[in-house]
Amino acid sequence: MRRALAKQLTRTTRAHSRATDFSAFPSSSLSRQNAHWVPYADGGCFVKAYQCHTDREADGSSYSLNWALACRGVIVKDKAFYNMTSLELKKRGTIEAEQWSGVPLHVRGNVAGGTPNISRAQFSKLLDLVSTHLSSVQNLYVQDGAVGSSPQCDAKVRVIADSPSAILSLNNILWKRPYRAISHDSCPLTVYVASSINTNVKEILGKASGQASVGLAMADIERSSLILCGKAFASSGVIKDALCALAAPVLSARAGIPLSGRLLVLHDSVNLFFAPEEIIKSLGGIQENLISNDTGTVIFSDGSAPFFASKCSIPPRILKKPASVILVSSDSTTALRLVSQISPGQAAYHFLAGYNDGKFVPAYNRAPSAVDPLALANCLLFELKESNTPCFLINANDGGKLISCK
Repeated sequence: MRRALAKQLTRTTRAHSRATDFSAFPSSSLSRQNAHWVPYADGGCFVKAYQCHTDREADGSSYSLNWALACRGVIVKDKAFYNMTSLELKKRGTIEAEQWSGVPLHVRGNVAGGTPNISRAQFSKLLDLVSTHLSSVQNLYVQDGAVGSSPQCDAKVRVIADSPSAILSLNNILWKRPYRAISHDSCPLTVYVASSINTNVKEILGKASGQASVGLAMADIERSSLILCGKAFASSGVIKDALCALAAPVLSARAGIPLSGRLLVLHDSVNLFFAPEEIIKSLGGIQENLISNDTGTVIFSDGSAPFFASKCSIPPRILKKPASVILVSSDSTTALRLVSQISPGQAAYHFLAGYNDGKFVPAYNRAPSAVDPLALANCLLFELKESNTPCFLINANDGGKLISCK
């Protein structure tokens, strides 16, 4: 079942990886990386990589990086500053941008609905416009990272921006990866940030432009690309929704199951937790035990991992597979018991339904997705049966009152 899902999800990803193979570019002899193992108290550990830049790369000059950017349609006019730390960015006077809301997100290849679709021609026109703009600015900023904390099952991401503020914002979302890891990845995601562009966007999108005067986010799942115009780089929610949609086919191709759940720590166990957003926000005690408040978890053969980085000083290691699956629903009619242990088949059914007080949110996901919810439910069912994971259903509505966190 998992192989069939991976085959379905990666048809377009294969074409993208054949078109641009970054492994063809040499890992420049002008740079190197150091890494060591940082142990945890319980015996676990994670790799901490240190990036070592030569003088040529530190001043924004790197032939291999320029070639890689040229393959993405961006020609470096003067300098391209690569993988700058937050401290280095702040030394250049960069400040964290204020979060913006109401930025429209358009996704090509979305099968879940909820966001306006765009045509291939519209995305191509905007990509040409943004690439031309990035090629005309004096200094570019390039940052590499990943969706997924585990290097064993992640989606590498390269950000190309005209503003250091955009890099600082995305630094707080993406997981760090060793220096030049993306150069050897077969299907990396690319994020183009044109913070000073808003003109001509309405002409390209027409009636679908919406609030493009503030900013615009446009993703193409087939091209594994995301474009952020205007203030869109300061809308973390929109960026995470778009990256979730783009990363799903890549994670599936690497034998992972991308889910819109969270990892919940109870005592010494890690549990896969699905709940409507409004219920999670109303239960502060639950949020304290989540690995990350952001939705997005990948389950793979060796364990599980959250999609996005948290503000914790130490990133979580590769977590074990969930000890249980907990699904939260809300039914004021009391037809559902407060707590029930259910079978894997019933868990897959409730996961697919995403029932919440008369409304249905398939797969507990309101964001755009490249994955059919039914195919995802079947894949989850196969995993639950194979691992013999216990499943629980909680009704968060006790006769019209929200249950306590305990």
